[in-house]
Amino acid sequence: MAETLAVVGVVASIVQLVDFSTRVVSRLDEFYSVAKEIPRSFRHVKTELPLLTITLEQLKGAIDTTSVADGSRKALLPIIVGCNEQVAQLDAILKKTLPETNDSWRTKSKKAAVSLHNDAKVESTTKALRNYVGVLTFYYAAASSTLQPLTDVKLCKIRQWLSAPDPSTNYQKALKLRQADTGLWFLESDAYTRWKKIATSPLWLHGIPGCGKTVLSSTVLQNVLQHCQDDPGKVVAYFFFDFNDAQKQDAEMMIRSLVCQLSQQCIKIPASLDTLFSSSESGQRQPSAHTLIEALRSMVQELPTIYIVLDALDECTQRDELMELLEAMAGWQLQNLHLLVTSRRERDIEMSLKSFVDERSRVCLQSTLVDKDIQRYVRQRLSDDKRLRKWEKDASMVGQIETALMSGANGMFRWAVCQLDALGKCVNRKMLQQALAGLPPTLDQTYDRILAAIDIEYSQYAL
Repeated sequence: MAETLAVVGVVASIVQLVDFSTRVVSRLDEFYSVAKEIPRSFRHVKTELPLLTITLEQLKGAIDTTSVADGSRKALLPIIVGCNEQVAQLDAILKKTLPETNDSWRTKSKKAAVSLHNDAKVESTTKALRNYVGVLTFYYAAASSTLQPLTDVKLCKIRQWLSAPDPSTNYQKALKLRQADTGLWFLESDAYTRWKKIATSPLWLHGIPGCGKTVLSSTVLQNVLQHCQDDPGKVVAYFFFDFNDAQKQDAEMMIRSLVCQLSQQCIKIPASLDTLFSSSESGQRQPSAHTLIEALRSMVQELPTIYIVLDALDECTQRDELMELLEAMAGWQLQNLHLLVTSRRERDIEMSLKSFVDERSRVCLQSTLVDKDIQRYVRQRLSDDKRLRKWEKDASMVGQIETALMSGANGMFRWAVCQLDALGKCVNRKMLQQALAGLPPTLDQTYDRILAAIDIEYSQYAL
C-alpha cells in the first residue's frame, strides 16, 4: 500500500510540474509574440524548461510501465520537489520583470530595471534546473538500462585490465572488530550529518595510532551503504591503505580501485572509461596515472551522488602523490562528491589537508570519545570469545579485566584488542592476574611482546 502511494505521489508531482513548466514557457512565448524578443537572462530558460518537461514525461512513462525501481521512486520525489521550487522562483521573477501590453511607460521602465537586477538570480535558478535535469536523466537511463555490470563481457575485461586490489577484505575484517553501537557517537555528530547531506568540504578523521580509525571507517561505510541501498543515483566507493599489503600502499592502486568499483555500479560503461580502454589498445597497454584520474573525474561527474571513504592515508608509501591527488579531487568542486578520509595526525598530512578541509570538518578521535567504543568491545569479547568466556561467571575477575583495560587503553582501540588476544591464552586465575599486572603500557611495547612470543623459526614471516 505504501509503495502504491509513493508511486502515485511521484506521478502526481510529475504531472503538476509538467503543467507548471508548460505554463511558464507559454508566458515567455506570449511575451515573445508581442515584443519579438526575450530578456537575455530568460533565453536559457526557454531551452531548459522544455528539456525538463520532456525528461519528466519520459520518467512518467517508465514509472507507468513499472520499470523504475522502488528505491528510485523514493529518491525522485525530493528531486521533483526541488525542480518545482526552482520553476516557481522563475515564475515569480517572470511576473515581476516581463512587461505586459497594458503597462505604462513608467512601469515598463521599472520592470526593465528589475530584469537587470534579477539576471544573476535567473542564471542561478537555471543552473540548478540544469543539474536537476541531469539527475532525472540519470534515473531514466537507469530504468532503461539492460547492462548487467557483473557479467558484461567488455566490462569484465576492463576490470581485469585495471588489476585493482580488493578493499572489501579490509572492510570485512574491520567489521568483525565492530560491536553494536560502535561509532554511534560519530554517526550522530553534526560533522558527519552535515557531510552526509551536503558535500561542502571533505571530512577528515584523525587520531593516535590504534585509536580505532579503521573500525570507525567500517562503521561509516556500513552506514552510507545502507543509506544508498536500492538507489542507483547514490554510489559508494572506498579504499583501505594497509601496511600489510604492498598493493594497498600505492596511490595509483587506490585510483584503479575506485574506478573499478564505480564501473561495477554503473548503468552503462562510462564513456571516459570506455575511451581510455580503447586508447590503450583494448587493454594491451596500461593507462597513466593522469588518465586514470581524469577518467575518475568524468565518472564522478556522471553520478547524482557519490560517497568516497579513504582509510589510513598515513599507510600510503607515496604520501606526496596522494596528497596532490586529494587536493585535485577537492579542486573539482563537485557538489555531488562526499569525500571522507582518515589518518594519523602527521604534520605533512595535516598541512596538505588544511588547504581544502574546513576546520569544522576536522574531527579528532579523542580518548574520551573512543573509550565508550572500547568498553563495548571489551564487554562483547568477554561475553562472546570462547577463550575469555570462562571468566564470565567470575564477576570479580571480569571487573578486574575491564578496569585494567579501560585504564590502560588511553583511547587506543588496537591496544585493547591485542591485550584481549593475549589474555585469552591465560589458563587459570593466577596466570590472568599476572598478565593484568604486567600489561605493556604502549602499543609499540605490545607489538614487541607479540613478536617476542613468536617461535624463532616463524619470526622472519612476522616482520
